[in-house]
Amino acid sequence: MQAKFYANMRMIIGIPELDLDDAHINTFRELVTYLIERFPEAKYHLVNSNDSLRQDVPVFVDGRNPRLASVGLDTPLKPDSVVSFFSPISSGRMNVEVLREPNFRKRSEP
Repeated sequence: MQAKFYANMRMIIGIPELDLDDAHINTFRELVTYLIERFPEAKYHLVNSNDSLRQDVPVFVDGRNPRLASVGLDTPLKPDSVVSFFSPISSGRMNVEVLREPNFRKRSEP
């Protein structure tokens, strides 16, 4: 099985891809857990405060979104599976985070 990382996720993980042939990972959920254990800095970027997969992180197992599968994050992984992790959707996410910062000053403020 192979995990591939694109754009900012590649910078967070530090490598473009990871071969997991002998990691004994059988589901997508187990893969996320493994990645967080191996790359602790990725936790914030993969899961929310409830340890659920962040909604703004596009992920695909063999080209399909595991969130849409009947078994969800427990989607089985095969030895030849390719799991792709993309950067969080940036359609305002970063702007929203900046706006929430206590020191952010809106243009309309003096």
